[in-house]
Amino acid sequence: FKLVAASFKLSYYNEYKSYLSSGRMNGFQTCCGEFVRIILFALNFIFWVAGGTILGVGVYVKISVGKLDDVDVSENTLNTSSYILIGLGCIIFIIGMLGCCGALTQQKCMLLLYFALVTVVFLGEVCIAIAIYAKKDKVNDTLRNAYKSCMDDYNTKGKNGTICTDTIDTFQSVLKCCGMNSSSDWKNRTDFAKAPPKTCCKDKDKCTYDTAWTEGCYVKIDHFVSSNSKYIAIGCLVIAAIELLGMSFACYLRTYILKRESYEAYTV
Repeated sequence: FKLVAASFKLSYYNEYKSYLSSGRMNGFQTCCGEFVRIILFALNFIFWVAGGTILGVGVYVKISVGKLDDVDVSENTLNTSSYILIGLGCIIFIIGMLGCCGALTQQKCMLLLYFALVTVVFLGEVCIAIAIYAKKDKVNDTLRNAYKSCMDDYNTKGKNGTICTDTIDTFQSVLKCCGMNSSSDWKNRTDFAKAPPKTCCKDKDKCTYDTAWTEGCYVKIDHFVSSNSKYIAIGCLVIAAIELLGMSFACYLRTYILKRESYEAYTV
């Protein structure tokens, strides 16, 4: 029995040694590598198109700021939004392009750069999420104080007054709210003792406290976040899962290419 076992081991070793010297990968390894390459390309192609779309929208908003008269958003807010969209679009576009090109051309350096960028973005998101969760009460108080300070600077001169006016007008027009907690918050201002800002009403020409929206902007935002926290959490988890999937596929594909090159000559 020992002799048969030793003979079997020797035969298996010789077959394995012959397989290594043949310079070929088995069909399962090749199938897995090509499958991961296709999935990585498809996944990043979607991000590439999405990034290009966001970038295009940002550029369009920036160019057409003066022509968007039907939008209840101030010009400064549109400018700021366009810069955010352009920046976000560029990041997604570049990462998607690296993933597509890396999967298509099977360039190890490109896959490594893609892996590094996605890792940096993922770790940044995790750090921000942890910081916000750990100091959520402090963040909440800071936002409330910032909004209250902005209400005090509303319609005042200077850069800060202009930014605050545009921000509050945008919130009140888009969210259909008034003040921070309620429309009566504006009564603390002597210049709004009789009537709130025009953006508090649907009919801006006849805006009074009787016709103004009663719900405050901060209360409305807080209620929206609280009532949709489950969906927000699911969305964040889906984004994190996609990023982890992209990192895993890029790492696997790079390992597959390195292993294939150790078996046989590189072929596209």
